[in-house]
Amino acid sequence: MSSSALRPAKAALVALLAGGALAAVLLGGHLFVITQSMAGQRQLAEDQVLAQGRALRQHLMADGFRPPGGSITALEGPSLLQPGALVHLRQVALFFGTRAIWTLPPGTASPPAEPPLASADAVERSGPLWVYVYGLPDGRSFAATFELPLYTRRSGRMALAAGLEASALLTLILLLGYLASRIYRRGREEGAVLPGSEGGASPQAMVALFQQTLKELRTRTEEMEELHRRERARAEDVERMAEALCANLEAGYLRFGEDGRLTGVNAAARNLLRLQEVPRIGDRADHLLKEREGVLQVVEEVRSTRALALREEVPGPPGILLQVVGIPLFNLLHQLKGYLLLLRDQTGVYQMRRTLREREALTRLGEVAAGVAHEVRNALSTISARLRLLSQDVPSLDGNASFRALAEEARSLEQVMQNLLFFARPLPLERETVDLVALLEEEREAIEAAHVGEVQVRVEGEPVAVQADREALARALRNLTRNALEAMAEVQGGAKTLRLSCGPEEALARLRVEDSGPGIPEEAREGAFTPFVSQKPGGTGLGLAIARKIAREHGGDLVYFESALGGAGFEVSLPR
Repeated sequence: MSSSALRPAKAALVALLAGGALAAVLLGGHLFVITQSMAGQRQLAEDQVLAQGRALRQHLMADGFRPPGGSITALEGPSLLQPGALVHLRQVALFFGTRAIWTLPPGTASPPAEPPLASADAVERSGPLWVYVYGLPDGRSFAATFELPLYTRRSGRMALAAGLEASALLTLILLLGYLASRIYRRGREEGAVLPGSEGGASPQAMVALFQQTLKELRTRTEEMEELHRRERARAEDVERMAEALCANLEAGYLRFGEDGRLTGVNAAARNLLRLQEVPRIGDRADHLLKEREGVLQVVEEVRSTRALALREEVPGPPGILLQVVGIPLFNLLHQLKGYLLLLRDQTGVYQMRRTLREREALTRLGEVAAGVAHEVRNALSTISARLRLLSQDVPSLDGNASFRALAEEARSLEQVMQNLLFFARPLPLERETVDLVALLEEEREAIEAAHVGEVQVRVEGEPVAVQADREALARALRNLTRNALEAMAEVQGGAKTLRLSCGPEEALARLRVEDSGPGIPEEAREGAFTPFVSQKPGGTGLGLAIARKIAREHGGDLVYFESALGGAGFEVSLPR
């Protein structure tokens, strides 16, 4: 066969080899995409198992890893109960070594293949099941088994597609090699030479080109895999660093997705909110924060306005005021991706501000009251003096009821003026060592002498001494016990108990006065220490205000609490 007759066959060989090489490159690229997608799906599934396992572990850890009651569905969070959820809980178990302590549902459970390190968690694959394991410091290990039906179906389809494409690629390579070698052998047998000087190429050159192409394809594939591995490692490092920073923030944070479900929370947020249920990944914001309406309102405001929201003095758990900041999260395309809540315990700051405002108001009130009391006291002194002179000039008036009532009202008004001046003026303290137990015993004796058989007075507590003005402290105690006795006098029947107690607590000494009376209504507690505000008919509203002033002048404070006796309780804190 002549060289001219072989030229079309050789041109066809070149086209066939070039087309085969192109097809091999395309198949190889698509196969690489499938394998990367499978790796991404596996990583997503592993992350889901890790997140759900951690949420489940935190839930059981709060209960001391005691065997949970009920069925396995009782442990599943709301996100696991959605239709088409990626992760389904199948079994939880607690092991000590290879021995199962308890399992739910009851049955046989296999221990982890490799015992996890203390306080470390991992995800293992066991056939179609995924197992989350966590090592406890005491040697026990917790295991939660999950099933991922959606991932199993997807990975099966992708593995089948990858197998078919790999088979096709291998078949194509073998076919091209076979055809090239067949044409090459026939050319040698017939003594023909593929045109080289005329722009053609020899079979050896085509095979070498094909092999070089495959080699470069493998090299590029390895480079892309290495680049992907590095980028994935870098992303994981950044994510771990972000999680570590968020977990160790002093402020609490909660992160919600655009659908309003929890995607992240740290320990500080759990401590600040003190919710009855442990926050779990996937919980809805309205369900999670239903006990904290003020915090939930910030979330709703951020969702509706898509702008930053700041709220001060948001009520948290009893006795805690929070500062709440809501931040919308956007991607580079300004698409809303979720919300971030930052919580800070600002109770001390808010109380300090409130105390400063109260002191400023009381200072202004005291200045006005001092001027008024001075003028009234002068006139009252004149009235009292005239009444005494009239009583001396006309002795028969002592038996007159109206005259006696007038003199009694004058004395009462004079006492009010003395209290008002005491409240308005600076309090000079003459400090000495005061034994609080002895002070309470003296008050008990005075009360029992004045109210024989009417009230039971108990003195309790540990010996504690403070540096204080004894007379001023006794006056504050007397105001508190007088209020308690008057409150119990309103109660008809039943035992009347007054408990006086004291004791040390760190750097403070605590003095408490409690009664079995009706207590203070909740709506009146805010103004209980405000001057001239009283719940008693005819009361001046200065008793508690003076008692608090004495406590604060000593560097302490006076607060209200609900007594276990059923009535009101007041606690004086003093520096030791």
